[in-house]
Amino acid sequence: MNEQISSEKPGAKRFVFMLVTILTGVTLALATLEIGSRVYENWLDKRPRRPGVELDLLTVNPHGTGSYRLKPNLDLTTRIGAQRVTIRTNCYGMPWHDVKRAPKRRQRIAFLGDSFTFGCWADSIEKSFVGVFESGVSENRFEVLNFGVPGYGLADVELLLREEVLAFAPDFVFVVVFTGNDFRDTYLGIEKERIVRGTAVLDDAVLDAKVPPRYLANDGRMPRRARERRWLRRHLESCAAYRVLGPFLGYENLRLSFAVNSRFVSYTFWSRTPYPPVALNAAEETRQTVMRIERLVNQHGAQLALVALPTREQTYAIRRYGADYDIGLPQAFLATHAAERGIPYLDLLPIFREHVACANKRLYVRWETHLNNSGHALAGHAMIDFFRNCVRPRRTLLRKSDHD
Repeated sequence: MNEQISSEKPGAKRFVFMLVTILTGVTLALATLEIGSRVYENWLDKRPRRPGVELDLLTVNPHGTGSYRLKPNLDLTTRIGAQRVTIRTNCYGMPWHDVKRAPKRRQRIAFLGDSFTFGCWADSIEKSFVGVFESGVSENRFEVLNFGVPGYGLADVELLLREEVLAFAPDFVFVVVFTGNDFRDTYLGIEKERIVRGTAVLDDAVLDAKVPPRYLANDGRMPRRARERRWLRRHLESCAAYRVLGPFLGYENLRLSFAVNSRFVSYTFWSRTPYPPVALNAAEETRQTVMRIERLVNQHGAQLALVALPTREQTYAIRRYGADYDIGLPQAFLATHAAERGIPYLDLLPIFREHVACANKRLYVRWETHLNNSGHALAGHAMIDFFRNCVRPRRTLLRKSDHD
C-alpha cells in the first residue's frame, strides 16, 4: 500500500508542473498580446488619420471667378490604412472615366458634391456611390457623370454647375449634401479655403470675419464610444487585445454616445438645439443657395434632386435626441425646404441607422470621416431606388428594361 502511494507522487508532481507550465505560457502569451495590442493602438493614434490631405489634387479655378477645381488627367495611388485607393480624373477634371460633351445620345445624370461625391475612400471609381449608381441604372438610356470635388460647399457647387456642368446638358442633377460641414462651407463662401500644394486649407481669416469668437473655441465635447450593455463585453473592452481583434471577430462596438460641440467647424455643431444665430444664418444661406441652384437647373430643362449624407456620429449615435441635440436637425432643414419647393429629396440617415442597427458593420473608414466600400455601396443602392421611384416619374415613366 505504501509503495503504491509513493509511486503515484512523482506522477502527480509532473502533472502539477505541466499545469503550471501551461498556465504560465498562456499568461505570458496573453500578456504579450495585450502589450502588443496597446503598442499597436498607440501607433494608430499617432499616425496621420487623414492621409488624403497630402495628395496634390486641386488647382485654382481657371475662370478666375473664385473657388477651385480638380486637376485634370490625374492618376494617383495612395493607401488609407491597409486599403489601396486609386484616384483618377479625366481631361475635364472629373473624378470619372473619359466622357464627351457632345453628342448626347442618352439622358445624363450629373452628381455634384464634396469629397464624398468625389469618392473618398472607395477603392476605385466603380466602388464609389456614383459608380454603384451607374452600374444600377440602364446603360442604354442613361449616362452618369461625376463632378464631386473635395472641400466643396453648395456655393462652390453652384459656381461649378454654372461654369462647367451645364455645358454637358444634364437631364438630372443630383446635389449630395454632407450634413457634417456643408452648411458651414456654404456660409463661408467660395473664398473659404486656400490651395496649398494641391490641398484646400480653411482660411482662418474668413472664419474670424464671419463667425463670432465664442463659436471658434473647442469645448472638448465629442461623441464617445458607448458602454457595452452586456457585463462580459463591458469588461472585455478595457483590454486592448479585444479592441484590436474585435473587428475581425465581429464584436466591434461602434455605438456612440452623442455630444454636441460648440465649435462652428465641428460636425456635431449642426445637431445642437436650439440653433444659435450663426447656425441659423448658415442654414438660411444654404437654403438660398439651393434655390439658386434649382432655378439654374430648371432654366436648362433639367430636374434637381437633393441627397443628404449623414456623418459617422449621426449614424452610430445611440439616441436620436438629447437635452441639447437632435442628430437629424440639418436633415430636417433640407427636408422642409425640399418639401416646400417640390424637390425630390433623399435622407440617407434613417437608411444608414437601420442598417447598422441590424448589422454590426463599419460604413466609414476607421478614424476617418469618409465612407468605406460598404458605405458607398449602401448609399449607391439607396440612390438607385430613389431615382427610380421618386425622381424619374416627374419626367418619364419607369420602364421594365431599366431593371435589367
